[in-house]
Amino acid sequence: MKGPVFPRRLRAGDTVALAAPAGPLASEAELQRAISIVRSFDLEPRVMPRASAQLGYLAGTDDARASDFNAALRDPSVRGIFALRGGYGTMRILEAIDYGAAARDPKVILGYSDLTALLNAITQKSGIVTFHGPVAALSQFTENELRWLRDAVMEGGSLSALQSPDAQTLCGGMASGRLAGGNLSLVAALAGTGHAIDTNGALLVIEEVDESPYRIDRMLTQLRLSGALQKAAGIIAGGWTNCDVDDEHGYAGMRLVDVLRDRLSDLGVPVVMNFPIGHIGEQWTLPLGAHATLDADARMLAIAGG
Repeated sequence: MKGPVFPRRLRAGDTVALAAPAGPLASEAELQRAISIVRSFDLEPRVMPRASAQLGYLAGTDDARASDFNAALRDPSVRGIFALRGGYGTMRILEAIDYGAAARDPKVILGYSDLTALLNAITQKSGIVTFHGPVAALSQFTENELRWLRDAVMEGGSLSALQSPDAQTLCGGMASGRLAGGNLSLVAALAGTGHAIDTNGALLVIEEVDESPYRIDRMLTQLRLSGALQKAAGIIAGGWTNCDVDDEHGYAGMRLVDVLRDRLSDLGVPVVMNFPIGHIGEQWTLPLGAHATLDADARMLAIAGG
């Protein structure tokens, strides 16, 4: 079966739209930082009209956020769309996205966290690779993070083997499949919907921030009960920032690694933990929908076609 299509790599001078399909920016300074980041790649930033809007915890109304995103998808002069930040809100606009426009003119679409819902929906419904990586206004953009982003989306870059010596092997072995997933809360929230993430034969990526171990357990159990975890070819557990303590309820003694072992180790597939993905200081940029091979023993991910 033919896999998703990689969009053309970005070239110096290309226009990149800056959009806020989820939560709002906190300040004008964040927007200016995002503009500077795009220009540092020799790309031309185009701030979408409603990028600075705010409606409570959303970056404007659903119609406005979807309109900005669709306008960027439909504009042939725009070669990439970088999310300004995550937060919450992309689930609310999934039914309004012009997936046909995305398929007709594949662009580099980049983000993570709440963008998990939008990235996977576009990949599944439009057949194009999307990129799970930094958000333009808030990510740290360290030297490594910038290099990994360039390797993934810029002309002259190349994605091949990514290795993380600091990762932990929970279940050894090798597996190949499509890269899918992202933030665990979104993967779980989409289960049972028309936009559920297709885990069948996939290397499922999961990561999280500010969730207690028992909440991680609950989300993983939901995915087990839905059958989603059992269909995956392998599990890539990324970063787990502030997820190893539960002071709220006093549930002492259950470490995150114990939860992950308990919920994932009996699936019969390779499982790794603490790959540099998600809400961490510097993260890989991963092409969702691309074919990859996970070597859990070597703590390595080899990506095809990048």
